[in-house]
Amino acid sequence: MAMKSPWDFFLLLATILTLSGTELAFGAPGSQPSGSPRPVIVEERGMDAGERPNTPPVRMIGPGEFEIGGVRILKKKERVEFPAAINMDEGLLEYLIVGASGKLHESLLRTEVKPYSVHIALLLLGLEGTTNPLGYQGEPREPEGDPVDIRVKWHDKGTLKEGPIEDWVLQGERPMGKTHWVFTGSFVSEGVFMAEVEKSIVAIFHDPVALIDNPMPEGRSDEVWFVRKGAVPPPGTEVTVIIEKRSKTGS
Repeated sequence: MAMKSPWDFFLLLATILTLSGTELAFGAPGSQPSGSPRPVIVEERGMDAGERPNTPPVRMIGPGEFEIGGVRILKKKERVEFPAAINMDEGLLEYLIVGASGKLHESLLRTEVKPYSVHIALLLLGLEGTTNPLGYQGEPREPEGDPVDIRVKWHDKGTLKEGPIEDWVLQGERPMGKTHWVFTGSFVSEGVFMAEVEKSIVAIFHDPVALIDNPMPEGRSDEVWFVRKGAVPPPGTEVTVIIEKRSKTGS
């Protein structure tokens, strides 16, 4: 890979660290909710086989475009993209996106990509999570971290459509409305990256384990979020998830 910018150098460095298979410093994201002062790292050492991230290489696939574990990094557009599918078209929600072995009974979308790959891709965009994660699921405090926008695109009878993921969600009986989301970065507990264990990528009910959380005060409740029936394509419909870097001022 030709290193034409500091970003390319950082990408190469992150790739080398990832492929080393020992530990990768994640910077801000990763503090334990208990407030432990242990270093913020993701370790393979001490993990069970089912908890150990299978760290894929970062590959260049085009000018300014990279891929890791099925997640595309579009540097100039400051976004990442990955495939997913509609998991529910009605019912109560706690998550918007989980992995295929995650909490599927309460998630709008499911994906085969690993939370670990999504996490690294977002870090490579320059996003930072929190050093002060929520202490428990449903904590009323607003989650901290860099803001992102989440969009989905899909084909409907041959027509490509795209819109905010919030368009598919009800808050009580009304549409959720436009909002941003918060990249918290999950956390590490006893050397285990918890988002990878639970396969939680985007939570709508506050969850310190998920990579991305809901900034709204109502995120403390697990009883107000529903699939917007009739607006969501049928279960199994393939979609592309787009997570875009957002300015901290919301512009």
